[in-house]
Amino acid sequence: MQVTKNVLIVDDQAGIRLLLEEVIRGEGYQVTSCEDGISAINYVKEHQPDLMIIDFQIPLKSGSEVVAILEESGYQVPTIFISGLIENAKALTKKYQTVKGYISKPFNLIDVKEKINQLMNE
Repeated sequence: MQVTKNVLIVDDQAGIRLLLEEVIRGEGYQVTSCEDGISAINYVKEHQPDLMIIDFQIPLKSGSEVVAILEESGYQVPTIFISGLIENAKALTKKYQTVKGYISKPFNLIDVKEKINQLMNE
C-alpha cells in the first residue's frame, strides 16, 4: 500500500494557497496550508511533511527564518521557495541544505507540478 505524501503550503495570500492546494491535491498528495511562519514551524514539528512550499515573505517569521529554525532543530523538510523577488530569495536562502528549488511569482502551474513531482519521487 502506498502512503500518501503530505505537502505543506505556507503563504499569506489565501488565493495562492487555494490554487496550490487544488493543483497539488490533483497530483494525488495530501495538502495542508499555513499563512504565517510560526504556524508553519509548529506544523512541521508536529507532522513532518514530505515537502514544504513556502513564500519568502510571510508574517511573523519570514520563509528563510522558518527554514533556518527547522534546520537548527534537526528537521529536514525538502523546501521550495516561492517569491516575486526570486533573486533575493535565492541569495538569502542558498545556504540552507533543505532548499530544493525556487518558483517565481506569478508561477506556471505546469512548472509547479513538475517540480513537486520531481522532488516527491527522489
